[in-house]
Amino acid sequence: MASKDDYFNLKWRAYIEFRTILKIQPVQIFSELQETLCVDCPSRSTVERWAVRFSSGDADVTDLPRSGRPVSATTSENIALIESMVMEDKCITVNQL
Repeated sequence: MASKDDYFNLKWRAYIEFRTILKIQPVQIFSELQETLCVDCPSRSTVERWAVRFSSGDADVTDLPRSGRPVSATTSENIALIESMVMEDKCITVNQL
């Protein structure tokens, strides 16, 4: 489920996308966002990076997948495994889990 911040990010990215389609320069888009959003505005470099991405034809406003830690390590399988380990040995430590 997307968080409130994710939803907000999608909205300003869509704004950048449409302004980029209209050939508005990233500096102008940033100024408009700054006027409207004040402190919640993305940085100028972020606006420029997204504008370049949209200019190149990538119309996806979602983040690209990143390597590293998975989005969530909490799965029903993990919960069941930990629960069974604890039930098997009540003296098990967090490091052992």
